[in-house]
Amino acid sequence: MATTLQNRSRVALSVRRSPVVGVVRTHSRDEAAAQARRLAASGLELIEITFTVPGAAGLLRELLAARGSDGPPFFGLGTVTTAARAREAVAAGAEILVSPNVNAEVAKEARRAGTFLVMGALTPSEIVAAHELGADLVKVYPLPPVGGPAYLQVIRGPLGDIPMLAAGGFGVEEIPAYARAGACAFNLAAPLLGAGPEAGDEGEVRRRVARALALARGQDPASLKEVHEETHEEDQ
Repeated sequence: MATTLQNRSRVALSVRRSPVVGVVRTHSRDEAAAQARRLAASGLELIEITFTVPGAAGLLRELLAARGSDGPPFFGLGTVTTAARAREAVAAGAEILVSPNVNAEVAKEARRAGTFLVMGALTPSEIVAAHELGADLVKVYPLPPVGGPAYLQVIRGPLGDIPMLAAGGFGVEEIPAYARAGACAFNLAAPLLGAGPEAGDEGEVRRRVARALALARGQDPASLKEVHEETHEEDQ
């Protein structure tokens, strides 16, 4: 098994290679487990389970035990808003800690454990503060309500040396716009999992994940068509 510091480097590699973080956020533990497994089976390398999921830390332990060997996929806990949650996440084996805000105590716990840290921020001051606290990736959140890609592009003018993850509720087809604005990774929940009757369709989730990853990697439409055809054949 890899050490925590080795995992941090491997998570960083996955962010560069497979820059989509799938978010599991539901009030049903059973549904959260199903969603996490579905995302992992679809080829996603980075999966976040928020603390709003009942028994999130216990679910994380189950997912890591089922995975067995080293990742990917890598599993983390999100909505880490306090030092206590950070310690609980580390104790459960979280390979990624994700916060929606800047919190020095959370950053301290992440650095102490050597865990990959994604820290949420919105304003220039918050983004710089998160970076200075040691965030491996700054989650610029929530982007859509404040201007989406246009806001991110302006922010990255003076802060282009800080790696940023775009988050806050946007669709798969918007990934290229955020990438052009300077995001190096993308946080998605419902757009990957779907809603209503199609939410449990594993084939549909695979196609959504494949398209999101292709767009995040800057692949052309021809390669997207190939991905769709491959996943369709697997469904037969």
